[in-house]
Amino acid sequence: MRTLLLKNWLHAGPEQVPELYLVGGTVRDLVMGRVPKDMDLVCRGAERFAAGLAAGKKAALVVLEKKPHQPCYRVIDRDDGTYLDITEMRGSSIHDDLMQRDFTINAIAMGVDQDGGIGEAIDPARGAADIKDRVVRMVAEEAFAADPLRILRAVRFAALYGYEIEPGTLTEMKLRAPMLGDVSAERIMGELLQILATPESSRFVLQMDDLGILEIIFPEIVPMKTCRQNGYHHLDVWRHSLLVLQQAENIIKDLPDYFGDRTGDVSENLASADRLPLLKLAALLHDLGKPATRNTDSANGRISFYGHDEKGAVMLEAVARKMKMSLRDTGLLRLLVAEHLYILTLASGRAKPLTQMKWFRRVKDDAIPAIILGMADVMSIRGPDSTEEYRLNHIDWSKRSVRRYFEEIRAGLEKAPLVTGSDLIGMGMSAGPDIGRVLDQLMDAQDDGEVTTRQEALELAKRLSVRIS
Repeated sequence: MRTLLLKNWLHAGPEQVPELYLVGGTVRDLVMGRVPKDMDLVCRGAERFAAGLAAGKKAALVVLEKKPHQPCYRVIDRDDGTYLDITEMRGSSIHDDLMQRDFTINAIAMGVDQDGGIGEAIDPARGAADIKDRVVRMVAEEAFAADPLRILRAVRFAALYGYEIEPGTLTEMKLRAPMLGDVSAERIMGELLQILATPESSRFVLQMDDLGILEIIFPEIVPMKTCRQNGYHHLDVWRHSLLVLQQAENIIKDLPDYFGDRTGDVSENLASADRLPLLKLAALLHDLGKPATRNTDSANGRISFYGHDEKGAVMLEAVARKMKMSLRDTGLLRLLVAEHLYILTLASGRAKPLTQMKWFRRVKDDAIPAIILGMADVMSIRGPDSTEEYRLNHIDWSKRSVRRYFEEIRAGLEKAPLVTGSDLIGMGMSAGPDIGRVLDQLMDAQDDGEVTTRQEALELAKRLSVRIS
């Protein structure tokens, strides 16, 4: 299929096809027995060749800047969206080009003839052997100095394919880790979120921590590592956070055990809007505010962290902005950290049904990752003052709440309010925050079944407006 695709492109392009090679992820996927997602090519005169292909195929040509690397020329078929990525060959030969790549598994090429036929593998770094042995190995010691982001790429490939990173490569990664401070925040977060999206990311996060990588990316975690906790906890703040990440992954791997026939709904929720990797990042950093709020009672020596949820939310929002994350991603991270203690109150049995409904109305679909974070947090608390009964009760509430959300609450959140702001202005209320407060109370009454018709809602609105004025 790929040969036919290349043939169609090449026959529509310029008559003279340069010395052309498939490289990178395309060849890696072929050697692994996978269907390649992309078609990566190198040649001499890449810009000219790409322009000729685009003209012959009446395709779009987009230049992708990949600094510090050479630009990539993407030629996109306007009919079916398929595309080729073409870059300039480095060095004096394909051998030179391959030996300047990051990892041996990405340093394999296959020649392409005039008809799109694919030749035998060219493998000077023995990448095929490393694919067979499931190893990520640097091509040369200079690989990370040339582009420090490759440190995170090594972890991503290992996490994505379940490979081990070769010891010499790990040593070089640790040595070069401080150079990550010179890499743009966007590139770092792009790699980190891809790592967190893999099923076993907690193992590789622990490896990054051992290599000193996480402290370079998030220096805010350093105080967490020496922050001792109270009797509810058996670990310090940082080790607890690592365990919460691991427990979150365990829950996600065992969704049917927790959520039964609602597993599909939960999976769909987590797959939307990057909730899965953001949930894991929040798990890792949910107690970011604890060191700054730690207090020891002089009378009894009891340790507390009052307000650490809101403090941590503010700190994580600042981190997300520093890392140039989107407003949506920043908002979700802040919400997950800000709500992680409130969920304990909701699950305690002390919260009224209306209180829970108001919470669901406020957070909507983000309730699902928030509940899973709460479960993982509680499952990671095993100090002498904690109890198994408490953990089991919290998990039971979480399971029931997720089921209730998808079966009852979610549909209720979409129902139209019986009274609008325009109605209140028509009754004589002035535009301003009081209208918002009345509308919130009306919605609470509607959720609680106190009002079921528009007339009942209008009558309640009149009483509320008089009370407020």
